[in-house]
Amino acid sequence: MYTKLHSMPDWQELLRGLELSAAPTDADTDAAVLRELSRGRVSFAETDAPAAAGCRVTLRTSSALPKFNREKTVLTVGSGLFSPEIEALLPGMRAGESASAAVKGENVDFTVTRVERRVYPELTDELVRAQNIEGVETLAGYREYMADKLHREYAASVADALIERLAAAADMDTPDERDIRAVTDREYEPLRERFSHGGEDIDKLSEEQWTENFYRPELKAYYESIYPDIAPFMDTKSKADYYEKRRPEAIRTIRECLVLGAALGRGEDPTADRDALKTLRGELISRICKILQGDVTIWQ
Repeated sequence: MYTKLHSMPDWQELLRGLELSAAPTDADTDAAVLRELSRGRVSFAETDAPAAAGCRVTLRTSSALPKFNREKTVLTVGSGLFSPEIEALLPGMRAGESASAAVKGENVDFTVTRVERRVYPELTDELVRAQNIEGVETLAGYREYMADKLHREYAASVADALIERLAAAADMDTPDERDIRAVTDREYEPLRERFSHGGEDIDKLSEEQWTENFYRPELKAYYESIYPDIAPFMDTKSKADYYEKRRPEAIRTIRECLVLGAALGRGEDPTADRDALKTLRGELISRICKILQGDVTIWQ
């Protein structure tokens, strides 16, 4: 690349300065295993115990507000889908107990008529196999898989914070226009080949033709979820418009590839594009995972 990195902080020192106390615990893993394996299999059973988060309660409500003047309302404690003023009073209440809350300036009287606790299925290897995860057949194996998944997700958030700090603190050239163009070219070329067919070349489309074919800003969020490579086209009106709108992303890619390449020992002239950044970020996440798991050799 024409853009050069001159210096940057030691990434391991920056990592030591990040707050890592939110790393997943055994309790987090157990909760995730229970949540995922019991998804769609949870039932409810009536209980005399007080209501708690996750319990299902039935209320009889009375108020001048029509929404809260009902013989029967069923809700899950802590779901946030009902009145927050009423939901805040439900934990600790038992069937037969009553209370009042002020909602939108009106009084709402309510009685808990029923409390139901969640009943989870027994966690078995059979439930694990129903997940269809390659190489994971047992409950112990699934727990290990989930612990690794949670650690990797957390490591990804730490990596993103670290990359942001590295890029902000690094001493490097302002990204060269030739590099910005090259990064965007590498992103654009597969799209040009994809949409140029039947003898047509999208490079030759007029602004009106480009707009007619691609300008769908209302669909951009949808495409980001299913076709993220195409999504950037959805709010552009020409090739020049596309290149201009991708410019900030290209600059970010150049900066982050430079600092990650240096941090991970990839030499002074790493390739800068979306795939290269994904690979470098993945390696950093793997290293952070090892640190979270107690591999002290990674610091050496």
